[in-house]
Amino acid sequence: MRNRFNRSTGPVKPALFLVLLALLAVPALAADRPLAVIDSQRIAEEYDAARDAQEQYQKFLQDLQREVDEREKELSGLFEEIESQKMLLGPDALATKEQQFQKKQAEYFTFREGADQRAEQEYTAKIGPILDQIKTIVERIGKEKGYGLIVDSAALSVLYVDPDFDLTNEVLAALARGDD
Repeated sequence: MRNRFNRSTGPVKPALFLVLLALLAVPALAADRPLAVIDSQRIAEEYDAARDAQEQYQKFLQDLQREVDEREKELSGLFEEIESQKMLLGPDALATKEQQFQKKQAEYFTFREGADQRAEQEYTAKIGPILDQIKTIVERIGKEKGYGLIVDSAALSVLYVDPDFDLTNEVLAALARGDD
């Protein structure tokens, strides 16, 4: 569900393959129970809470990227300083500078790893509750209306969708009402 909110989740084709495999493995499912789709990208664009959460998450990522850029610039400057002074520094002074660089480089890599974790936590905190809310609504609608399968057209490659199967308006209306 993540890519609906501008976050890559990996290859989509395996997911589509699994859906198609499930339909082939259980042919009665498609024959006895209707199929439906939602467009989570449209929900992300039209549902105010989703839009706000995405904007907050993007701002967080921009701020984090600025911090990463500053640290990279500092590391690059230290490297250039060492390179430009190599011939002027004695062996001990050069070794000290190189140790400083290695320490800064290790700190940078530790920071980057932590930054990736912070980005994941922020995503979970900002976007996760909305995804949970959408999932709850979709499951409720699916049970109430007896759908056998509801596909997210934004997450899968869909070549054709009968508009009558699109529940996006209903999910948006439920979100607007505050349903869960």
